[in-house]
Order: sequence, then structure tokens, then C-alpha cells
Amino acid sequence: MAACLLRPYPQGLPPRADPNPASHQPTRLKWSRRRRRRHILRCVASSTATLQRELLVPPGPRTAQNPGPANPRNLLERMPGRSVATVPGAADLLDERPRTRRKGAEEQNRSGAPKSGEKSRSATVVALAHAGRHAEVVEHFRRMRMGGVPVSRFVLPSVFRACVGLRDSRMLRGVHALVIKCSLCQHVVVGTALADAYVDFAFLDDARKVFDEIREPNAVSWSVIIGGYARSSRWAEAWAAFSAMQLSGVLPNVSVLVMGIQASGALGCQVRGKQMHAMAVVLGFGMNATVWNCLIDMYGKCGSMESCRRVFDTMISRDQVSWNTIISSYIRLGLCEEALDMIVQMQESGFTIDRFTLGSGVAACAHLGDIDNGCAFHGYLIRRALDTDVIRGTALVDIYGKCGNMERARLVFDRMDERNYVSWDALLSGYVENGLVDSALDTFRQMESADIKPNQHTFANLLRICGDRRYKEYGRQIHGHAIRVINQMNVVLETELIDMYAKCGCIEVAQLLFIRMNERNLISWNTLLSGYVVDRQPVATINVYRQMELACIRPDRYTLAGLLNLCRFQGLLRYGKQIHARLIKTGSEMNVVLQTLLVHMYFKCGRWRDAHNVCTLIRERNSHVYEAFFKVYGYYLI
Repeated sequence: MAACLLRPYPQGLPPRADPNPASHQPTRLKWSRRRRRRHILRCVASSTATLQRELLVPPGPRTAQNPGPANPRNLLERMPGRSVATVPGAADLLDERPRTRRKGAEEQNRSGAPKSGEKSRSATVVALAHAGRHAEVVEHFRRMRMGGVPVSRFVLPSVFRACVGLRDSRMLRGVHALVIKCSLCQHVVVGTALADAYVDFAFLDDARKVFDEIREPNAVSWSVIIGGYARSSRWAEAWAAFSAMQLSGVLPNVSVLVMGIQASGALGCQVRGKQMHAMAVVLGFGMNATVWNCLIDMYGKCGSMESCRRVFDTMISRDQVSWNTIISSYIRLGLCEEALDMIVQMQESGFTIDRFTLGSGVAACAHLGDIDNGCAFHGYLIRRALDTDVIRGTALVDIYGKCGNMERARLVFDRMDERNYVSWDALLSGYVENGLVDSALDTFRQMESADIKPNQHTFANLLRICGDRRYKEYGRQIHGHAIRVINQMNVVLETELIDMYAKCGCIEVAQLLFIRMNERNLISWNTLLSGYVVDRQPVATINVYRQMELACIRPDRYTLAGLLNLCRFQGLLRYGKQIHARLIKTGSEMNVVLQTLLVHMYFKCGRWRDAHNVCTLIRERNSHVYEAFFKVYGYYLI
């Protein structure tokens, strides 16, 4: 028993003499409890005295084979295999240069013994990564590789993070090659960290390949790849990845569920959104405000304001984000008056108006053209020194532009600290809507002087003010400038060009642009048809209508209204009756605009009875309807 206790230390007590040396049979000592305790205490005291003598012995001279400190402070400094964690001042190791390897350590490594500093070097790399010292992480990792230290799966995530911090994609690919060489691609931690690094570089295809190599991806792995697709607005692929995660049997966490809800809203698929809603309830996320706020936003993007309001009303704990989300959903669906009412209810519930609420309120006033509430929001912004913000300032410019007060719009624009493309476009649109051609062109020149590159929406706005023969030359200059700036025009800009040339009397140019269009929609066909109507070319107008039907483009009420206008001015009774039959067939004969045009057409063609029959069908009465009545019945109808 004593030998077992004192094995690490020198023997302190002499062994007892054998009372019977001739006997080879082991004797069993029968000690009392007090005697055994006294013996153990003597052994411990002797071992302690021996250890103290060893510590007080002065060290021998240093040799080449045993280099060490001249005056070691304790026994640990004489240990050849000590680690960094046992050395005093180990926290300062991150600031020291790497030391040269000793000869004894080299001989020890050649002998096959494990290297003494591998764990400490790995810990150093991890600590440097947590401290954000990415260049030192890469340098330490390089020296570890040069020193023959094997690659550790615990160090590689720190190296990936360092490559992302240094924005060095080539280095990341080099480390990826090392991971493939070491057969660590299937490890869930290494593969997830590598995929996350590729996502940070926006290399989603490479991230997907790395993810496919992981043997058993967990919820974190799935969240990395789904979050990468969501960050790049590749919502279809994000939803496909989410569906694959469900098939694999991995339950989503809060972040993955939120991204699935966002994908459903971005794709406008309410059925999938309802599935996400049910999953959130089943998984027990009913108390999570983030999930419910995303559900409100999803239903708003899918156009279901009823479901959006139902989710909001059933929320247990609402926060500021909940109110802002429901208000923005109302504005997105065009329910601006309800949005302003929700702002009042939010204040009554004890919540304060923040900058997002102000932006939504100003946008609602801009949609409504409500100058009174717009001025109230403007004063609120001025009192809180927020009127110079680019987002809220742009909304104020939009309000005053739609209300026709361009002086205030220009004043707010000039007070803004920063102006972006949206700000310039809001001011330009205000001048265009109010018909201020010279001011709009001056704003466009100032926009280019401020290094704001115009896009297709800017040129489409400018072309709207050139739809007059007086500004035909301006329209041609804008067309040429758009050709120089834009590589491929979209259908909106090309349609505006057709409309501008048609209104300026250049119907041949409009027809040529229409023929050269790569893509045509219903608005493009209606624009060309209206151009021929204005130019009083009935045969060409009917030909465009027939080509439109051959192209399987279904005419709408604007197309039929243009044809009725043509028949009204030209007296084409036969075509007018055909259009009237088409209205009855499609169920559009009760549209008040088309009914009024039919009355004028029959009156022009001298068909009084037919005009009277159409008048008896009109239910809505406005100034244009009464004008048609006066033509048919005279002033006796008053």
C-alpha cells in the first residue's frame, strides 16, 4: 500500500525487516485503524520533504543538448514538453514571433513521439481568428504547414474566416484544395464553414458543391445554403433547398423557418406561406415575434390583407416591427387611408413613431396626394431633424410633386444631406407630371452633372413630356442619348418611344420601332393602335387590330375604346357594330366609358334609335354621359 502511494517520489522510510526470512509465504499484516492512519501520514510527510529538497537544488550547467532558462522559477520551466498553456504569460504568446525549433525537439519528433506544441498552435490560430487578426491567422497556419503540423478540422474554420476577412478568394480556393487532399470535405463542421465562406464571396454554385459533399448536414448547414440563396434573392432555389431539407428529415430552426416564409412571400405563393404558417404553429414558434412579423409581411406580399390582419390581431406580443410591417403591407396593397388609421392606432397603443413609420406615412400621403397630412408629417420630421434624410426627404419630394407644389419639392430636395437616384427621379417625375418641360430638362442635366447615371425609367419619364409636336426635337435627342447609354432597351422604354413618335406625327418611325421590338405586350399594341387612330388611318388601325388577334393578344377596354373612337370620327358604322357585338360577347357592354363612346358613334352615324337603346342601359351618370344625352335628346332632357 505504501509503495503504491509513494511511487512517484523517492522512498522516504526503510522497509521493515522480515521476521521470518526462511518463509516464502506472504504474511498478511493486521494493523489497527489508528496505526494504518499514522503510517500514511508519515509517508506523506516524507514525500513532501523530499519534493521540497528537489525544488531547492540549484540547476546544473546548461548544455547544448539541454538548453533552458538560466534561473528557472519553478519546476515547470525545466519540463522539456511543457505547453504554452502552462507557461506564465501565455496570454502574450499572440504578440511573440515564432521561435526556432530546438534540436532536442527535432530528435523527439523523428523518434515518432507526438509534437508538443500542436494543440497550443491550434489554440493560437483560433484565438487570433476570434480577435479578428486575419493576416496573423494565415501566417500562423502557413508556418504550421511548413513545420509539418497536420491539418486539424478545428483550425480550418478559423482559416476560412480569415480568408473571408481578407477578401482573398484565391487563398480560400487553395485551402479548399488542401481540405480535399486531407479528405475533410465530408466533415459537417469543415464543410459548413467552407460553404459559409463561399456564400460570403457570393460564389453560390461553389457553396452548393461543397454542401453536397457533406455526409450528414445539420440544421446549421442547411441554414447556410438557404441563407445564401435568400441573400442573393434567388428565392426559387432557396425554396427548393428548404423542401430538400424537409425531405431529409431535418427540422428547421427559427432562422431557416423565417427564410422559408420570406421565400414564400417573395415568390407570391400563398399556399406555401400557409404551409409555413402551420409549421410555425406545430414547431412551437407561436411566441416568437420575428416569425409572426415575417408571416404578416408574407401575407401582405401575397395580396391577402385579410390573412395579414388576422395574423396581426392574433399576435400575443406585438412590437414596433409588427406595427411597421402591417402599415407597409397596407401601403403595398394601395390601402393608404387604412395605413394612416393604423399609424393613429399605433400611437394610441403606446408605441412611438420611428423613422420607418414616418417613411410609410409619407409614402401613404404621396399615394393619396394628401397635402395636409403630408405637411403634418413634414413638420414632425423637421422637429426631429429627420427631414434631411434621403429616404424621408425623397418621400416628401414625391408628396409635393404629386400635389403640384414643386417649389416646396425643390426646397426639400435642396435641404437633403445626400441624394441618390431615387431622389433625382422623384424630382424629375414631379416636373413631368406638372408639365414643366424646361425644369425637367434642367433637372436631367443637373442629374448627369452630379454623376448620377440615368436608367431606362429616367428616359421613359422624359419621353412623357415630349409627346407634342413642339417638343419633337427634344424627343429625338433623348432617344439618341438613350441609345448611347443603354445597351438593351426594355419594353417600357420602347413603348414610350412609340407613343412619343406617334403623338408627334411620326407614325412611320413608331411603326418601325414596333417592328424591331424583341418583346411586345398589350400596352405596346394599344400604343401603336392609338397612334393610327390619332393619325386618322382607319385601314391601318383595323389591320393592327387583326394582327393583334392573330398574335393571340386579347384586346382590353382600352383597345376597344380606341377602335370606337376611330369609328366615331370616321363614321365607320360597320366596324362599330362589330365592336359592339364584341363588347356584348365579352360582357363589357356595361362599362360606362365604352357605353358613352357607343352613344357618340351611333349619333355620328345617324343611328338615333341605337343611340337611344344604349342610353337606356347607362346606369352611372357623369359629365361625359350627360354630354352624350344632350346630343341624343337635346336640351329638353334637363
